[in-house]
Amino acid sequence: MMQGSQVTIIGAGRVGLKLAELLKTSGGRIRFVDHGRVADIDKDLIVSDAMNLTQEAESAIAESNIVVLALPFTVAEAAFKSVCRQLKGDTLLIETLSVKTRPASWAATLPREVEYLGLNPLFGPELGWANRPVAVVAYRSGPRLEAFLQLLRHTAASLVALDAAAHDQLLAQRQLATHALLLSLASILRDEDTAFPLEVGPPPYHLLLAAVGRMLTGTPETFAEIQTENPFAPTVRLRLIAALERLGGDGKEVLDYLRSEWSDLAPRLKPAAATCERLFACPIFPLERTE
Repeated sequence: MMQGSQVTIIGAGRVGLKLAELLKTSGGRIRFVDHGRVADIDKDLIVSDAMNLTQEAESAIAESNIVVLALPFTVAEAAFKSVCRQLKGDTLLIETLSVKTRPASWAATLPREVEYLGLNPLFGPELGWANRPVAVVAYRSGPRLEAFLQLLRHTAASLVALDAAAHDQLLAQRQLATHALLLSLASILRDEDTAFPLEVGPPPYHLLLAAVGRMLTGTPETFAEIQTENPFAPTVRLRLIAALERLGGDGKEVLDYLRSEWSDLAPRLKPAAATCERLFACPIFPLERTE
């Protein structure tokens, strides 16, 4: 079903390029649509605004068996409407947004025969698929969608099937909350007025510092999208604030609270503790000695 498919990928960023690599392994013929020139793919690139498609872009979409929307939320919904008008009946449409509740509602405007998949790789695309979790939301299943998922399975990716609401609730707790904590730490670090290098601190701080550094290699738009588009975001951030405020009580209150946390979580997190011991075995940020 995937062999020799005509594929149009709208958005030639990191995710779009990574999916192109995957689809090429099954013999897919790839065309990109992007608003500007992109290095190394000129011969396969149609320069077009995703929200106001050129005639060449419309023709490529109409001829495609697979269309991928690898775009940020700021343009995705308008682009979806433009693309929807060009789709033929036996097409698989894939979106790669970080939040799924709103994209799920867009299915109502699709032609009846079009299959529709939400994909969310929970890692930087350059890390590769093997042993990485990929959230998949099958809004509208069919043979092309199943063939694409089988192609993903061959990479040894770990596919996590969810519906749209479950996806957003889970990722609010696992991704949004983590990012919120790291972004808050980044704000504290930015405002520090100290002569000591950022690397001076205990090992847990080093892990968080490394994670902040990793985040800052991405784009602010991605992290803004995660924080603002997820319908569960306000509730999760309020839970974070409430947990932080519990650390501001008197000594006995804080100790009782932490004992409760230890009792509930420690048995479940033994594998994570062992991983941390391995990570801490060598300095994460070696420091130069100063005399």
